[in-house]
Amino acid sequence: MRLVFAYIDPGAGSLVIQAIIAGLVSIPFFFRNAIRSTFGRFRRRPTDGSSAATRSSAPEDKGASTTDPE
Repeated sequence: MRLVFAYIDPGAGSLVIQAIIAGLVSIPFFFRNAIRSTFGRFRRRPTDGSSAATRSSAPEDKGASTTDPE
């Protein structure tokens, strides 16, 4: 029987575990645009005539007027 003296320092072990967790957590942030566009393709779109795409999502400019304020 051969003895193997493999030892990882507790500080080094926690550093490795922290690096692995940080890498796994950062993956969605790095690929967020690709993930968002992929899920956007599978989202259900409205089928009736009053779809949200025909309505304007920009607010109307209520500050502009045709009369001169002076």
